[in-house]
Amino acid sequence: MNLISVAKRWLAGLLLRGRVLDWWVLRRGRQSDGAYRAELIKRFDAAALPVRRPEFAGSDKLRQILLIANCQWEQNDLAPELARIADTRLLDLHPALKSAPEGPQARRAVTDAVRQFSEANRALSPDVILFYLRPASLSDGVFDVLRSRWKCPLFGMNLDDRMEFFPYGVLASGDDDYGRWVKKFDLNITNCLPATDWYHQRGAACIYSPQGVHLTQELTLPVSADFKYKISFLGSRKVERAAVIEELRREGISVSLFGAGWPNSQWVENPNAVFRGSQINLGIGFASPSLAVTNIKGRDFECPGVGACYLTTYNWELPLHWELGREILCYRGIQELIEIYSWYGKRPEECLKIAQAAWRRAVAEHTWEHRFRKIFEQAGFKCQPTSPAMNRT
Repeated sequence: MNLISVAKRWLAGLLLRGRVLDWWVLRRGRQSDGAYRAELIKRFDAAALPVRRPEFAGSDKLRQILLIANCQWEQNDLAPELARIADTRLLDLHPALKSAPEGPQARRAVTDAVRQFSEANRALSPDVILFYLRPASLSDGVFDVLRSRWKCPLFGMNLDDRMEFFPYGVLASGDDDYGRWVKKFDLNITNCLPATDWYHQRGAACIYSPQGVHLTQELTLPVSADFKYKISFLGSRKVERAAVIEELRREGISVSLFGAGWPNSQWVENPNAVFRGSQINLGIGFASPSLAVTNIKGRDFECPGVGACYLTTYNWELPLHWELGREILCYRGIQELIEIYSWYGKRPEECLKIAQAAWRRAVAEHTWEHRFRKIFEQAGFKCQPTSPAMNRT
């Protein structure tokens, strides 16, 4: 890192604190939202292109998967579900990126880590590679290493296309441009339905799939309406989240907070205990700090999916996956949030019914295993039979 970059980071760290930091983040969020809206408007008249299928013959039985990611949740939630489909190996890039968090250093660190892993695992022969990484850490070099070492199909996954696909130029690094990499993959996976058009317009194969949930052996159908918390929020403090929480506080609604950055917050070893222990779990599903653009979140499946009553920001894609009012609850503004809370907050048995309905739906449709079985089969792979269902009654 050169001296100018070091000086900029030092100055930013000195100035961007407290309310100044919140103002700066909100300003960047508004810029991102405006850029995203402009991209959508530019494409109003573009014809919808036919779905482009992967250009490889994945007709052999799927025996081994290599998952490469900067692991934060993937090793605990995604990898175990993939292992129910096929033998799964994991390359965690987090140690490499921890010492090189952004810019050219991050890209070199990722390339070196993948190269070292490939050299240390010469006997490894995956049938497919799932590569999940933010655009700022991708490079031609890492794709060259992957393609030279393995000839199997390479799948890419992006769970934040609304904010990362286009070159908005808003991020300080200038690396919010996932779209430049999409043709490097044999198949792209996105959780943003409009983004499928963006991939196809660039000549890239793409499949739409929202996130999933990992259901552990000990989880069964919830049966008790004896809740520890009235309403809770689990997640680190961000500007948009703090705005919602503060508005509720001013209206007399105290939210139990779990996550980094909140005053007097608690570390959570087992999120499922908070989800199930809360009568209402608050979701705040904004894609950026301006409270203007919503996005499908992992929490939209991992919270209701484990058998919890979930109240989150309305997103037009949510009704594609959940029955609103029966399996999850949604609000479109603070006033509606307060109104819903005033009704369900005094009806714990109704909250339990919603949690039970969500649980049954998740078991039947929304696990990561369900997601990737469908993806692999659409791509032409033959998956081994589903493992015996766990006792979840």
